[in-house]
Amino acid sequence: MKISKKISLLLIILVIFFTFWSINVTLKSKIITQFDTNLIQQIYHHNQFSLSIFRPITNLGDTFPTILIAAIFFILLVIKKYYYAAIYLVLNKVVVALFNSLIKNTIERPRPSHYHYVFAGGYSFPSGHSASSFALYISLLIISLHIFKQLKIKVFISIMTIIMVLLVGYSRIFLGVHYPSDVLGGYTLAAIVITFNTLLFRAKDLSILQLKGIKN
Repeated sequence: MKISKKISLLLIILVIFFTFWSINVTLKSKIITQFDTNLIQQIYHHNQFSLSIFRPITNLGDTFPTILIAAIFFILLVIKKYYYAAIYLVLNKVVVALFNSLIKNTIERPRPSHYHYVFAGGYSFPSGHSASSFALYISLLIISLHIFKQLKIKVFISIMTIIMVLLVGYSRIFLGVHYPSDVLGGYTLAAIVITFNTLLFRAKDLSILQLKGIKN
């Protein structure tokens, strides 16, 4: 199976799952209730030390830090003439933010009623921090895998970016501002956008595998 067909199949699976998940969140189905209750019981336990760790971690998915990090890497990629990679990074970040906001205001799911250890406004589903961190750090991971040649560097970046994404999502549940289903929804939404944009770039022969752009 060609890589484009594999990416297309992945996209279809992600869209189907996200649609299923969003409908069940909207309907407050038993699947969602049990999923959230079971995970919250495991995660929502606090002490001052753990709060001092996860409050800064959750900021890694906040609007300003993710925009700042994206802007820095955008500039670096442009300087190094990885033009398509720079566009790919920003496109993923912006599209995820737009869709996340649209879906939040469509579903209008209230945030968890238990105590919030950080301030969080607006609606709950999907988790903006989770979607934003996934869009940023996984985009950087994909770009890095094609730029760097040494296996050790690839492995290190893969571990660091994946841990970052997971910790941000975990922190949103831990700090009480999101349900686990919000976090999974945010991850899935970002995965859809990244998968679609990867397919789009390949379809237009602007492959992110050739990150430097049009050759003269």
